[in-house]
Parts: sequence; structure tokens; C-alpha cells
Amino acid sequence: MGGRSKKMDLVRTNSICPPPETVLLESVKKNDTESMKTVIKANPSILQHLYPYTSQTILSLACSEPGVAPDTVNQLIELGADIEGTPQWKPLHLSADNPNILILEVVIKHLKPGQINEKWNGNTALHTLIKGEKIKKDEENFCRHVELLLQSGIDVNQGDGKNLTAIFWAAKYGYKKIVKVILEESVLHVDLDTCSLRDKTARDLINEKGLYEGPLPERILYQVPKDKIFGLIKEGKEDEFISYFETLSLNNPSDFVNADDGASTLLQYSCERGLAKVVEYLLDKGANVNLVTKNQRKPIDIVADIGYFEIFELLFKCPDLELSIDTLCNLLKHSNSPKFGKINHEKCCKLLLDKLGNRRPPIDINEVDHLNNIPLHYSLRYCDTTTTQKLLQLGASLAYKNEFGSMPIQDIKPEVLENHLDNCVTFDLKNAEKRDFEVVFDYQTLLPPRKRKRFKYEEVDPEFLATNNVKPETEVIAYMSKAPEFRALLKHPLIVSFLFMKWHQIRLLFYTNLVFYICFVLSLVVYIFTHYANFDRTQSDYCLIFGKFSWFTLNLTFWVLVLREVFQVAVAPRKYFCNFENLVEIILIVVTGMILYIDSPTSHTRRQLASVAILLAAFELVLMVGQHPKLSTNVVMLKTVSVNFFKLLLWYSLLIIAFALSFYILFAKTEMAQSVNGTETGDEDDVFKGPGKSLFKTIVMLTGEFDAGSINFHTYPVTSKIIFSLFVFMITIILLNLLNGLAVSDTQTIKNDAELVGHISRAQHIYYVESMLLGNILPTSFIQAVQRLFCCCPCDSDTTYTFFKPLSRKVCLFTQNCQLTVLPNEYGKISCELNSSAKKRPDPLVTCTRNCSEAYLDKNTIRRIADIVKARREREEYPTVTNLKQLYGEIVSIKAKLDQILGSLSTNQNAL
Repeated sequence: MGGRSKKMDLVRTNSICPPPETVLLESVKKNDTESMKTVIKANPSILQHLYPYTSQTILSLACSEPGVAPDTVNQLIELGADIEGTPQWKPLHLSADNPNILILEVVIKHLKPGQINEKWNGNTALHTLIKGEKIKKDEENFCRHVELLLQSGIDVNQGDGKNLTAIFWAAKYGYKKIVKVILEESVLHVDLDTCSLRDKTARDLINEKGLYEGPLPERILYQVPKDKIFGLIKEGKEDEFISYFETLSLNNPSDFVNADDGASTLLQYSCERGLAKVVEYLLDKGANVNLVTKNQRKPIDIVADIGYFEIFELLFKCPDLELSIDTLCNLLKHSNSPKFGKINHEKCCKLLLDKLGNRRPPIDINEVDHLNNIPLHYSLRYCDTTTTQKLLQLGASLAYKNEFGSMPIQDIKPEVLENHLDNCVTFDLKNAEKRDFEVVFDYQTLLPPRKRKRFKYEEVDPEFLATNNVKPETEVIAYMSKAPEFRALLKHPLIVSFLFMKWHQIRLLFYTNLVFYICFVLSLVVYIFTHYANFDRTQSDYCLIFGKFSWFTLNLTFWVLVLREVFQVAVAPRKYFCNFENLVEIILIVVTGMILYIDSPTSHTRRQLASVAILLAAFELVLMVGQHPKLSTNVVMLKTVSVNFFKLLLWYSLLIIAFALSFYILFAKTEMAQSVNGTETGDEDDVFKGPGKSLFKTIVMLTGEFDAGSINFHTYPVTSKIIFSLFVFMITIILLNLLNGLAVSDTQTIKNDAELVGHISRAQHIYYVESMLLGNILPTSFIQAVQRLFCCCPCDSDTTYTFFKPLSRKVCLFTQNCQLTVLPNEYGKISCELNSSAKKRPDPLVTCTRNCSEAYLDKNTIRRIADIVKARREREEYPTVTNLKQLYGEIVSIKAKLDQILGSLSTNQNAL
């Protein structure tokens, strides 16, 4: 610790670890971002620590150390590392000298305006790169570095400590490719005639060594009259500004189009004030449409916020315009704002969405803004149905959760969602009558968004995406199954086919679990009857051997069951304990554990535990078998009728308890009553002896089992008979018939909606299995405790630790291909052909369909596909029908408004 800087004194914790700065350095070298995050979160000041011998911060070391990944540098900056560096070392200059261009791109992305031109030891980053030793070995690779620096706005004419420009040094060292890049890619004209060493200029060196083919550019420098031109912009004098700007330089006025006054550029000021002529003029002269200064908002963002449509259209036509997700989100949030004059957010939004799919580079429609919302969140809250449908067509995800856990599916209207689901079913109507007619289902919007590449020069491996995009896929459909307004849409062919393929993907897991549990139940029953319950103490040798085998099997399956439940509790404790089936399993585990590991219980205890265990095991087996799609309707009927019965009885329980207490008071055989009758009876005949016994007898009487002959009506003949008659009428006749009618009604309703009930049950079961296998097995509190004790532990509370990653990936269908092809004219057969994008690495969807050998959708789904095909054919053949309906709707709306106006006029006339 002696080599540590005196300025930075890191606080040691109770951690059993090496010094945190050593752990951080090793983590950076190994690109272990999880361990790096853990150390920095525990010691935030470590980012300013100066390492011995080099006097560099961890960010400077990461920018210069070979083998460090761009993600590591990016994480350091996002975690708070100072991008400006120290007077001794600058991350920008170190990354410029790094052969990995992605490092330089990461650093430039986080720079503030003006920092790109900062000097270190008198050199800009461009000087450092050209003067470095590494460029001599790989000039071609470093050409990309030079190009990136120029595109980022570095001043190519800035001199170093000797007032020599970068191109002079490139010409001096004979870097022909570097000279060519600077001359052809620089936004400004390059100054080749600045005074230099030995009275030679860069122009002289280039000509002398023949480093550039063709005429060299001429440059004439002028002093920009900022007060005058910025004053005209601020006063809104467009014509005067254009005339004056033309007189600045008759040869090349484009030298000044990117000028700024320290706060904003000319283009930024023009966009703020809505000066369309000035904007068009500046763009024609080559103004940088993406340039920002102290004002961090790009011109396109300024216009989108205010809503100047004419200027927005001009900017949007620029081929080098860089759009961000904030631009789209701002337009969506203001799309319902009032329209007046030049301001029209709705038209700007429509223009952006219409051209968005053809933009290069495209915008990730599922990228989040600074509030962690995607554009679809804003569209559903502020925009009309057309805008929402356009975003869905572009691939907006209904499954993305913002920081409040809200998904877009929660705000969408059912009719909009149904229309979108229809649009996700694509086909060629010309082949509708052919046997090989194909219908393609696109599930992209139902799935969570995928990871995209983060850096411009990064190439993403499809196999990497396939193994690192494992996310729950059924969350949207699970929400639809619980929301009454969306349940009818579960019959849509897109949803049915999705659930069908997901079931085939996890059915092996279901059958494995079912076989395991059947083994557990059988071994439990055999063990109880051959050994535990002691029904026959003189058992044969065969039964004894069978009992020992069942004991071994029961122990094995019991501990597997315990591990299964512990895993579910670790992944989702709240969801686990809210499930009634899991509570039954907990009681079953406790009772089975008592049967196995309590040595000397009494015979009565054994029999009670055995009876409870058999009953719970059978009950759980019924529920588990009911998870199969073909049997789910029966279990749903059982659950629904049972729940409704208990709800009704819970409300009637006050009345039942009141009758039980009344019967206890009236019918209990007191000593006085027994002396009057002159007979002695045992306690077993007195069914109303106590309040508890009276309540039990009353519950039995609910079924119609009165046994009125044994009831004592003699003590209070009138009152007791009236109350008993009231009980028979209100409880036995009314309540029992009400319960029967309720059961019949529920059963009939479930039978009528058997298909929908099956889809709901399947969706919820698949979602539960998926959430368990893809959930975090380490609780956040546990991870934080480990972090406090072991600062170098790679655990991160923001990371999801799944169990059996290969199994987790197998549960997910759509890692690369989000489409499924069905042949409705061949009885709904599912096509297993590989798409061109998935030929290198088979998609789990293709593997699943191949494992199904001959997979077919059901007849109802095929019929609904045919309905969609028919409806689309009618719309294409008779488009006027839709127009007439729309026209009729508009006429009705106008008529309603006219009636309202006439009513208001008549009301005013009466008032006058």
C-alpha cells in the first residue's frame, strides 16, 4: 500500500481480499466487468487512484493496455471514470495510439464538446497518433483512427507545441495513406502552407515525396465576424443574413457555416428561431447537421422539441443526419400538442415514422430514452392508433419493462392489438389455393427486445446473440391471459401457434417432472403400506424387500423434490408462496420428512401422517396432471367451482356459525333435561354437547343429514322447532340449491369456453416454467451481503444468474429467427426449413419443429387462419367498401357535431 498516492487514501473494509486497486486492475486486464463493477461500487474513489510507476488512473491504463475490450472501457466511463484524465495522461490520446479502434470510439462517444481538440504535452490526439511508434507498423489500420477523429470534429489545422499541423508530421514521416485520408475526409480545407521547420511547408513535403495524386486544395483564412452574423440570426433577419454571409467570402463561404459563438452554432440558433431559409442556406453550404457545442442538443432535437415541420423536413433530407431515440420520443410526447403556424409535431412525427424503416443507419425502435421508456410507451399515451400501429410494424416490443415495471401491452387497446396480430400474419394471396400455400407468423413484437451492437465498428456474431439473448418470451401472453379484455385474443392464430411451439419446447421437461413425481407418489404409498403404517406385522420376505427398495426410492425422490422447491423459492419467493399448489407441496414435504426421519412415533401418529401424506400426494398429482393442455379444462373446472364455493360459504359462514351456536343452546342435553326424561345417555349421543361439536354437526347437516330423531326438541318445543325449520329452509334448501346452481353455471361456462380455458392454462403454466428457469437464483440481499464481505467477488446485484444455462436457452424458441411458417392447406403443418439467416447455427425454433417430426396446428386455428386470408382478400378486391364505411363514419360524426351546434344555438336564443 506504500506506493499509493497520498492524495487518494482508499478506505479498507472488512473484506478478506487483496487491495481493491489491485483487484480492479486485474479485473480490467481480464475484462471481468462483473468483478470490476463490484469493486467500484464498494470503493467509488478508486477510479481516481494513481497507480505506482505509471501515475495513471485505471481508465488511462485501460485505454493503453493491450487486450482490454471496448466494453470494459465503456463500463469504466459509465461507472464514473474521469474522461478528461490527468495532466500527465489523457485517455483520448492514449486510445488514439491503441490499435483497437473501438477503444477510441468509446472514448470519443463520451467526450464533451470541445474536448476532442484538447492537447497533451502540446499535441492533439491526431498529433499523438501520427507521432506514435505503433503507426509505423500498421499504417493502414490507423487510417481508420484518423478518419474517426476527423469525423468527430477534431481541428485538423491546430498546431502542436512547435505550431506544426498533423498533416505536416504525416508528410514528414511519409505516411501516404494518412495524408490522403486527411486531405479527402477533413470537413475543413487543410492548411498546407503554415510556416514550418527549415522553411518547408506540408505542401512542399507532399509534393517532394509524391504523397498525393491530384491537385492539392487551396485554403484562404478569414476572420469570422461573429457579432454581425450571430446578431442577424438572433434578430431573425433571414434575407440580410444570407446576403451578408455571401459577401464574407466570394470563393468559399462554406468556411464559416459551422461557426459558433461559444454557446450554439449558426444552425442551432436558426433551428431555435424557426428560420427555414437560413437553415436551407446553411445546409446547402455544407453545415454539419450533427455538430453541437456548449448547447448539447442537436439541431434535429431542437426542431423536434419545438415542432417546426418545414425545418424538420429540411434536416431529415440530409444523408449524414444522426437520429437518436430521443428525437422520436420528443415528437411522440408532443404529437397531440396544438398546431399553429409553422408548428406541427404530428406531421414531423408522421414524416419520421414513414421514413424510419429506410434510414441508414436505422434507429433501434426499442432503444430507451433517458427515462428508460421506449417510443411505444409514449405512443400509447399521447398518440393516435395509426402511430401506434406504425411503431408495431417497425418492430416495437410489447414486452419491454420500464423502470416502473410497466409494459406497453398494459396500455394498448384490444382492437388495436387484434389488428396488429392480423398484420403479423403474412402470406401471398396468389398462392392461396395451392397445396404449398405458406403463412408466416412474425412474433417479434411479442418478444423482449434484443441486444444490438453498441459501437460503429463492432461486428456482432450471430452465435453470440443466440447465446446471450436468453430472456422470457411468454410474459406478454401471460399478461393477456390474466387481463379480461385480452383473453379473447388468445384464440388468435399467432398466439395459438406461439403457445403450441412453446409447449412442444418444454413438454420434455413437463413429462420428466411428471414421471419423477409419479415415482415419488408410488414409492410413498408402497413404503406406507409395506412398512410404515404397520397394517400387517407378519409380512413376507418379498414385502420386506419391496419395502426397503421403496424406502430408498422415496429418500431419493424426496430430496430431489426438496431441491426443486428450494430452487423455486430462490428464484421467485413471492410468486412461489402465492401459488396454492406450492403450499400443498410444502405441507407434503414436511409430512413426508416426518414419515422418513422420525424414528419412534406412536401407531396413531403414524396412521394420521400416512393418511395426510397419501391425500396430499394424490391431490398434488391431480393438479400436476392437469397442467397438460388436453386435461387443463377439468382442473380449471375443479379449481373454479371450489374457489366459488368457498367464497360463497365464507360469506354464509356467519349465518352457519349463528345456527350452530343456537343449536348448542337449545339442543344440548343438560342435567335437568336428563332427569326429566329419566334416562341416562352417553356423550356420544349428545351431538350438540359443545360449541365445536355443534358446529361440526351443523356443517354435516348442510348436506341434508339431519338425524332429527336424536335431536332434543322436548326442552324448548316451540322455539327449537321454529329455528330448526328456518335452518332447513334457508341453509339446506336455499343454500344447497344455490351452490348446485353455481357449480352447474361455472361448469357450463368453462365447457363453452374450453378452448380459451385451455389456452389460458397453457400460457400461465409455460410462463411459470420459463420464469423459474430464467429467473435469478441468487437473491439481491444475498449478493449485497457477499459484496460487503468480499469486495473482489464478481457477483453483481444487477446481473441475472440463471440455473443450467443450456437448459435455459433451450426453453427459449426465438434467439435468431422470430418467424414460423405454417402450411394451412396441408392440415396446418409447421414447416421446418431453415432461413438463410440461421443456416450456420440452427435456431431452437427449427430444432423444436424437427423434434416434433410432424407438428400440426388444430382445426380451429386453421379455420381462423382461413378467416384472416378471406378478410384480407376482400379488402384488396373491394377496397371501396372500407372507404364507404369510413366515409359513412365521418358523415355520422359531422351530423352529431351539427346537432350539437344547433342545440347550443337554440339554447342561446332561448336565454336571450
